[in-house]
Amino acid sequence: MPLLVFSPCWTHDPTMDHLQPVILQSEYQDALQTLQTMTREHAKTYRLGLGQYILQRFFAGNAALYGSKDIYKDSKFSDFLQIHAADLAELDLSETTLRRSVRAHICHSQLPPGVRDQLGWSALLHIASVDEVNQRARLAMATVTQKWPVSKVKEAVELVRQNRLWDADPDEAGLQLPLPKPAPPIQPGRLVTRSEKWGEDIDAWQAEFAQIDASALGKREVARLRAAVQKVRGQLDALERRLG
Repeated sequence: MPLLVFSPCWTHDPTMDHLQPVILQSEYQDALQTLQTMTREHAKTYRLGLGQYILQRFFAGNAALYGSKDIYKDSKFSDFLQIHAADLAELDLSETTLRRSVRAHICHSQLPPGVRDQLGWSALLHIASVDEVNQRARLAMATVTQKWPVSKVKEAVELVRQNRLWDADPDEAGLQLPLPKPAPPIQPGRLVTRSEKWGEDIDAWQAEFAQIDASALGKREVARLRAAVQKVRGQLDALERRLG
């Protein structure tokens, strides 16, 4: 490991009232050398190894520290990226690449061993973007057991972000994404006025809501649905009054 060389001279920053030492040789040279020697033979293993090393080297291996909102949490990592930007570019390592590797490593380490080892890199990256640990595990399990393509993993992750992920069929094992609603049939030559369109929309709501089985809902679901119904009822009553 190379020795650290610090300059005994000082430079004055006119915007500050104190002097700052000038570092002639980077204190992060050992980190750069470690990244240079890491093997790239297996892409997923290499990228997870990158994430593990960065987390250990700059965050003491603490996933909670890496995920914290403290603006000073990664000052050393930011300094390392700035000082060795050119060297890292030669290794094809950008800040985005390294941070993705850290997130993927954290996610991978928290998943069940039998599941995480079967995930491809792209699927793992999408799942790693989900914050909640249990949701990540559920998505990973569904991806492996149901052989989801990356496109379906991406769709499921987007549903999680919108708080819309749900089990389409609780009686079936695994996790099923909600089926897309079929497009309404096209009726060539039929002109529909605005009022007819609004009436058809209300009829469609009635048909869809008629399928709800209250006995299959939990208490929280019933309470949430009742509140929504009361809100819509008030809006429909107001519309009826406006219609005379």
